[in-house]
Amino acid sequence: MKIFMRQPTLLNFCLFVAFVGISGCGSQTINAMSSQRLSPVESLTNATISQQTNLTKQATPAVSAQAPAAVKKVKVFFPKNIRTSQDFTYVEPVLRTTSSASVAQFAIEQLIAGPTSQEKARGLSDPIEFKGTSNCGKDFTLSITNGTAKLKFCKSVISGGTGDDARQKSSINNTLKQFPTINSVIILDRNGNCLSDQSGENTCLKKAEKLTTESGLSIDGLGSVKINMTVAQASSVAGTQIVPSRQNPNRVCDYYKPANGPEGVTFMVTEGRIATVEVETNKITTVHGIKVDDTESTIKSAYPGQIQVSRLLNSEKGKAWVLQPSSFANKDFRLVFVSPNGKTVSRMIAGKVPEVNYAEGCLDVRPV
Repeated sequence: MKIFMRQPTLLNFCLFVAFVGISGCGSQTINAMSSQRLSPVESLTNATISQQTNLTKQATPAVSAQAPAAVKKVKVFFPKNIRTSQDFTYVEPVLRTTSSASVAQFAIEQLIAGPTSQEKARGLSDPIEFKGTSNCGKDFTLSITNGTAKLKFCKSVISGGTGDDARQKSSINNTLKQFPTINSVIILDRNGNCLSDQSGENTCLKKAEKLTTESGLSIDGLGSVKINMTVAQASSVAGTQIVPSRQNPNRVCDYYKPANGPEGVTFMVTEGRIATVEVETNKITTVHGIKVDDTESTIKSAYPGQIQVSRLLNSEKGKAWVLQPSSFANKDFRLVFVSPNGKTVSRMIAGKVPEVNYAEGCLDVRPV
């Protein structure tokens, strides 16, 4: 009897536990039962998904906190050979895209990489070619301080002459000056000297004297712009771009002017270098104070014993008062004061022989 009485009690207890388990644990019991019916592969898959979900949830805040890098369009200026022009500084832009924050660095890297085959088919060419090994472990270094970009090449840059020099500097200057943080550019070779500075004076490292009406005209140039400089060199020291002024039928000679003034200043450029600078305004004086509208006596008093008088070609009254050099270093230079009426100066021309003596300027220049 005792046995038969204990069996219902035990059965009732088990039923009670089962009932409480189902009603109290709810979904936990159902999930446990469901998982028991899964195969080992299915269980492993679910566990992996669960882990990946947890990892994704944990990583989500960090990813959403970082904005994706914006893609920027950058211009890269390559030289283009134009048969109708001797302007070695002519360049054309192409677009490149980057998400890099160092856009100036990227632009120079693309300039060194050169144009694509399609761009070369359009006449664009490589401005920069290297030889030898690097002395800094890479192609170049670039720093930007107070609006001035200093680009130093760590390999030797190949140059085929003044034309190549002008193309290289024009490509680099235009490429870097597109950025609002860059106003001027200094380009150095692997030894820290100004790239292609044949004067040996490292003019690019000298403080630029912006060309103004206060710039003095001398026998070898105007202000910081000197005779025999390339157009690119003149632009870098003048604080303004020296740009083509007017068309000339003789393609071995061209006229240039300062892009932002002063007015009345013209540069004659032959073989890629400044041959003369002509001043036709009385707002600019020579370093000795002579200006347009001054007389012969004023000139001679400013330059005692140095003035040679000659007649203008094809003129009955016209005169030219020519300042002779006072030093051996300037033996190839002259400063000419032109007077069609023979009384007062109408224009002043500083330059090298023979170009400074050409009455018709570029029209007198003959191809070699």
